[in-house]
Order: sequence, then structure tokens, then C-alpha cells
Amino acid sequence: MKAKYKYNITDDKDFEKNKLNRGKIIHENSLEYSLNILKKEIMTEKILLLSYNKQLINYIINNNIEYCLVYPNLNSRNEYINRMKKRGNSEKFVEEMTNEKAWNSFYFENENDTKPTFKIKLKEGQYLSDIKEVFFK
Repeated sequence: MKAKYKYNITDDKDFEKNKLNRGKIIHENSLEYSLNILKKEIMTEKILLLSYNKQLINYIINNNIEYCLVYPNLNSRNEYINRMKKRGNSEKFVEEMTNEKAWNSFYFENENDTKPTFKIKLKEGQYLSDIKEVFFK
């Protein structure tokens, strides 16, 4: 099942390649833009998929919104490197997201996080599409 994006976000390879090179305006406005979308869509009672952003998570927590944290297995680092490269992310982006220190820090922060209502640690080879039935019971 291919994800369908809303709000002019594209699955174009150039979008993935340029994630770290989109300029100051995108980075400065992206949190505000994401929060506006979240505020609007949360009222629809739909299930929303958000990329991990501490400020978004803090908004969710501070507004008592239940959420499920989905994160990769510690041993899946090489798999995620390959996934990112396959979808066209830049080498710089892949390195920043998956260098050993960042990967371990991200994993253990998620593993020890007690704030989510639910947590799912993806197994090696597992995708979000593999766990969708959890959300649609």
C-alpha cells in the first residue's frame, strides 16, 4: 500500500534528496505549518502519521492527546540506511539520521519514553503498513 500525501507534500525523489537543503524559510516555518495541520486534522478524529519532532510531541503531550510512538529496532540501523538510500535521501541526510551515535540515542530515548499511550517497536523488515491493523481494529 503506497502512502498518499496531503498538503502538497510529494513522494517525488527530489523531495527526499533535498530534505536537508530546503533552505531557511522551510525550516523556520515547518513547525508552525505542521502544528497548523495537526490542529486542523486532530478535530477529524482521523489517525495521523507524524514524523518525529520533539516540539510536535510536546504539543501533543501538553494538550493531553493520546499517541502511539512507533520506532525501529536498535538492530535495524543498516536496514534503515538502505531504505533511505533507496528512496533517494541525500548522503548527508542518511548520515545525520543513522550515524551510530544518533541512531543509538534515538533508539534509547524512544525505548525509555514513558509518555506515549502506546508504543510499537518495529521488528527488522517491518514497515508501518505491516502494523496498520493495530490502528483499525
